[in-house]
Amino acid sequence: MNEEERLEELYSYQILDTEPEEELNEIAEIASLICDVPVSLITMLDEKRQWFKAKIGTEIEETLKEFSFCQHTLHQPGEVLVVPDSLNDSRFKSNPLVVSDPNIRFYAGAPLETPAGCVLGTLCVIDVKPREISRAQKKALQLLARKAMRFLNARKLILEQKEQLKMGSEVLDKLSDHVPAAFFQVRMGSDHRMVFDFVSRGMGLMYPDLSFEEIKGDPQKIFEHIYPEDVPVLEDAI
Repeated sequence: MNEEERLEELYSYQILDTEPEEELNEIAEIASLICDVPVSLITMLDEKRQWFKAKIGTEIEETLKEFSFCQHTLHQPGEVLVVPDSLNDSRFKSNPLVVSDPNIRFYAGAPLETPAGCVLGTLCVIDVKPREISRAQKKALQLLARKAMRFLNARKLILEQKEQLKMGSEVLDKLSDHVPAAFFQVRMGSDHRMVFDFVSRGMGLMYPDLSFEEIKGDPQKIFEHIYPEDVPVLEDAI
């Protein structure tokens, strides 16, 4: 998967610049505790930046992508990137994030891999001093990264379903508004008060003495404008 396809996949999650979410914050905190480090992040890499969806131990919101450690995980979805000491690593020893604030010395990042094999970012842990990471800690990072992806995949599915429902509703509105008849779904509560879950504008044509907004806001008003002998039939139907 090339970078253009990866970015398209990232944007499909509609996650960038969204509010913090408790589930992901807790995953980041667990990672920090397991690895005994002061900073842990759930990062997303877009075209130019590394944005932090969840963060523990820092107030930084994002950094430039070109300086991010996480960019090195994009083409290694099955591996945890471990940098025991950034000053001894030619890839990072002159990195601004190493030689100045936040002075990163240790880094370990587990890729956030989609079902299509695309890496959105990482679950990573960071320290300001060199250190090692055990095999068990690496495995824990991978498991937590998978847990984070299960949350993100479920979130994506919910958003897609909401979008489909919205599109279906808009199509129904357009169709029903051009049909010379009334379509409606009415619901009656235990207090016998009625509400419209859906009503087409054709209802307004049937009752020209009422505005469509009046009808939509209070279905009971219709009873005042139908033939008295039809009221029991309508009540029974409802």
